[in-house]
Amino acid sequence: MTAEHFDIATDAGRNFLTVSMRGHWTTETVNAYRKAVIAAVSGMLAAGTQRGDLLTLVDARDLNAQSQTVVADYKASMDRDGLVPRRLATLVSSALLKRQVDRIAIPNQRVFTEKTEAMAWLFAPADPE
Repeated sequence: MTAEHFDIATDAGRNFLTVSMRGHWTTETVNAYRKAVIAAVSGMLAAGTQRGDLLTLVDARDLNAQSQTVVADYKASMDRDGLVPRRLATLVSSALLKRQVDRIAIPNQRVFTEKTEAMAWLFAPADPE
């Protein structure tokens, strides 16, 4: 799924969801994103992905710093709909964005600046220390 502020791609065979985020979001963007993620994950579950096995890469390198309202809405929408993956790797390009991601962070999330490192962690057989 492609929208103005995000793209979502799925690979149910690998339990892998990829999201690219960009620009400045509003509450409406967060709502559209939540609906798109729910639809994508529902499709993956229908294709055989098991709850609790989802691996997600969020590329936020083109995302602007967001308002506190948007950050709060985003966190609430992900918590509310049970969209927490087994592992979530988030790519960032700035210290400011990393701080915002850290405020949203879930226990099984790690923040990276390099995609190769993020992918290695996502698909590692056990959580590396």
